[in-house]
Amino acid sequence: MQEPSYQPGNSPVYAMRGAYPRPLPDQQRTRPSWRGPLILLAVMFGWMVIVFALAGLAAPAGSGTPIRVGLGVVVTPAGGWYSAADVWDVGPNAVSLQKSGALVAFAVESFAGTNEALLSEQIDFLKQTFSSYRELPLSSTTLAGDVPALKVLFSGVVNSSRVEGEVVVATSAGTGVIMLAQASPDQLASVQRDLDDMLRTMQVPR
Repeated sequence: MQEPSYQPGNSPVYAMRGAYPRPLPDQQRTRPSWRGPLILLAVMFGWMVIVFALAGLAAPAGSGTPIRVGLGVVVTPAGGWYSAADVWDVGPNAVSLQKSGALVAFAVESFAGTNEALLSEQIDFLKQTFSSYRELPLSSTTLAGDVPALKVLFSGVVNSSRVEGEVVVATSAGTGVIMLAQASPDQLASVQRDLDDMLRTMQVPR
């Protein structure tokens, strides 16, 4: 059987849109929103080969112009980062950026739970998405200067490609903030300072 062609507009990613699992009626008041992690994880399918093919291309300089993610969250791209919307469509209340094959997405959603609960959602979907998934112990960090956050570094295989990544989550004033970064092996470290800078300079609701 011929494998599906992963072309923009012809990927299973788009076929899945609008068909995400929804909480049962009696769960709606107790379960946090699944939309954020589903958007971030679902769109990874089909695009990894294309993304890593870009690794050898020279990236145009980032504008450094602040981008409104949604719900009062603003992120400023570090130098050399530019829109990845053409290879990673993360939907509303989210933005994706790329730099020489490395990808990062920032997403927000209404969330009344804890940092631990939000991180648990992300990790659950990562485990479902990647084979040979491994993660390092979580660590505490901050974003937007002083907002407590949690971070996990992970690695795994998706679409036969090995990937290293980082997920950072934080909650503030009823808003859940998610950063998901991914790159080819040994490449994530080269953009770690950029990721840290974008997290540090974020604006979030207080």
